[in-house]
Amino acid sequence: MSRGPISLVIVGLISLFLVTLVALGPRRLAGILPEPVIAMLERQPFLPRFGDGGRLPAGTTPSDLLAAGPDGLLAQGPIAALQGNRPVFIDAVIDGYETRIAGAVPAEITTIRPISGCKLTPPQDGTAVGHVTAGESGLALGLLTYNDRTLAAAVQRFVDIYRELGTAQADAGAELAYQAYDVAVTETRRPVYLVLVNGRGNRIWNIHLAPGARVERVVLLGGDQAGVANLDPVVPVEVLPAAGLAACGIVPAYAADTGTDAAGAVAGQAGSAEAGATVDPAAGADRMAAWNTWFRDSFGVRADETRAGFDRGMVSVVGPVPGEADLKAVYAPIQGARIRMTQDTYFEIRGQSGTDDSFAGRVEAIAKTFAFGDLGYLRQGVSF
Repeated sequence: MSRGPISLVIVGLISLFLVTLVALGPRRLAGILPEPVIAMLERQPFLPRFGDGGRLPAGTTPSDLLAAGPDGLLAQGPIAALQGNRPVFIDAVIDGYETRIAGAVPAEITTIRPISGCKLTPPQDGTAVGHVTAGESGLALGLLTYNDRTLAAAVQRFVDIYRELGTAQADAGAELAYQAYDVAVTETRRPVYLVLVNGRGNRIWNIHLAPGARVERVVLLGGDQAGVANLDPVVPVEVLPAAGLAACGIVPAYAADTGTDAAGAVAGQAGSAEAGATVDPAAGADRMAAWNTWFRDSFGVRADETRAGFDRGMVSVVGPVPGEADLKAVYAPIQGARIRMTQDTYFEIRGQSGTDDSFAGRVEAIAKTFAFGDLGYLRQGVSF
């Protein structure tokens, strides 16, 4: 008797799935579908995808693909953020843009450390300051980092599941992976000093330069672990993560672009679980004023006047939109790139580590140690 309603529900879910694919492209289902499935779908000619300009309805403008959510601006198509969070089509600023990066393996990884103290090297006179912020990009890499506390929590989950079911699998969660974020530098008249602010988690900033663009220095602020890809090795990189910012009494704070009272929201707070955390309007205004003052004193420009970065998006642009006679930034892949990055206690590349050196291997090994070498003892109530 219930087959009819159930069938309608199934048909409705399939229809919703197909509408999402056609309207937004397969990449918006990252985290729901496996990466190989997303990559296969992106090869289908009837689906839009970032990197070829998409197949958008005639007359669609970049502004049509930018939505205001409860926590800020959300890119809903192939658009990048210009200074002031003005949207532009990605293919107007980058040639050959690519999102299939989950399996990308760098050629070289150099470990760098956060700076000691709170003082950053200021820009030189005549330098253009580019200020980029990143929230959720959806561009997860196969690069993971974690510490003993993370392992301990995973071991406890593993043991609990094993006691209940007699089997368990330790999988590295998405929060352990670095997310990529792309920065297109189209400013060619002056050297560029990049200030890249991460809202949360682990971030790899991938730099794409227009011919003639020059980067003077890169400063990475916020988040847990951070790194930069495809940057000339002679360019200095300074890192002050969320913990360091907090120790210095610095809280990145931005007005949420939602069309509501901007003073009532603070986005990208250092150390907060979610960017766009709602706070008391007066406190929010004070934090934004303090952040703007610190930013101006450190880099010579105000944060609220120079920000380029949606709360969900993949690309920001430092510089103008190239004209017909100008050259766009050239996409530089993570595959085979040089990366300079901070890391936690452990680091691995998915598929590149041996069993014993992988996250799952470490979790199972610790669990076995507490089970006297035999996981079967866990079902017998051995103390953990």
